[in-house]
Amino acid sequence: MAAPTSPALARALHDLEVAMLHVFASKCLAIAGFCVLCYDHSLTFSDEVESIWRQNRSLVSILFILIRYVTPLVLIVDIYDKGGLTHYIPNSFCLGWYYGETAWNLCAFALIHGLVALRVRAIWGRPRWLSATLSVLFAVYFVTTAVIAYKYQIEFGYTVAYNQLFHVCFAQISPHIWACWLPALVFESFLFILTLIKAIEHSRKKINTPVLYVLYRDGIVYFIVICCCSIFNMMVWLLAPPTLVALSKYFVLSIVPAMGSRLVLNLRSSRSDDIMPTGRSTADENAYEMHPSKGLSQKSYGNKVGSFSPKVEVEHRSCPPWIEPA
Repeated sequence: MAAPTSPALARALHDLEVAMLHVFASKCLAIAGFCVLCYDHSLTFSDEVESIWRQNRSLVSILFILIRYVTPLVLIVDIYDKGGLTHYIPNSFCLGWYYGETAWNLCAFALIHGLVALRVRAIWGRPRWLSATLSVLFAVYFVTTAVIAYKYQIEFGYTVAYNQLFHVCFAQISPHIWACWLPALVFESFLFILTLIKAIEHSRKKINTPVLYVLYRDGIVYFIVICCCSIFNMMVWLLAPPTLVALSKYFVLSIVPAMGSRLVLNLRSSRSDDIMPTGRSTADENAYEMHPSKGLSQKSYGNKVGSFSPKVEVEHRSCPPWIEPA
């Protein structure tokens, strides 16, 4: 007859069972996010070739390439590490990746927030006051987030070690680390308010073009996605047990860059369907590459008529002056 299990041992076994379940759930969500990122990449690769690789290089295209191709490489290492695919990882690697991964997370999200800020500036026509304001707010957001993240990471850096039971690099986290998501939420909320102001203004003036439609549609969808992802991370890090610390982290790192890539590709794809006015508009087509590609022939402008305002018409078979000859 088996000896009765002591309450302490039973509790320890129960905690171990729950921890294993939490680690498994985190692995599944990380792999799911990576699959979503790869699937989205396969769906949009033809658009990427046409809109990015066959066009002239620009700041936006460089940011796009960094987000598009560095993030999957980081996630591959994360899955190898947190997926329990190895029986040994040196503690030195765990500690180095602990800080290196955080550096890329900060840069990746900053690049995406920067892309959104460029879109908002384009919608407003690039006024100097807005450019200065967005630059200052972006710097404050990035520095604040980096200080919060690394302050609490350094404090708990001594806990980083390879866990022989779960075959993962494991570390405790500060109960205050969730605050690193607040600056991004504030910055994105400000950008969203600016977008709504222009959307209402353009709606009242009956201004409508494919480019503006894509800017507003994707801007709203992106804000919803980034808010949900940020709140998800905050809630997990604030309320969940330590064994669930990775539940949201890698999933969010997959979803947000995928959304950022879509922001660029959707806008560039819409340029071929858009006609901009010959007069001055409230949006600057050059601020975020809102002008059609040079590869578009002038003939295509002989079949479409469009305007920002009912008072501004584009003559049939005319090519807007801001289009350079192909």
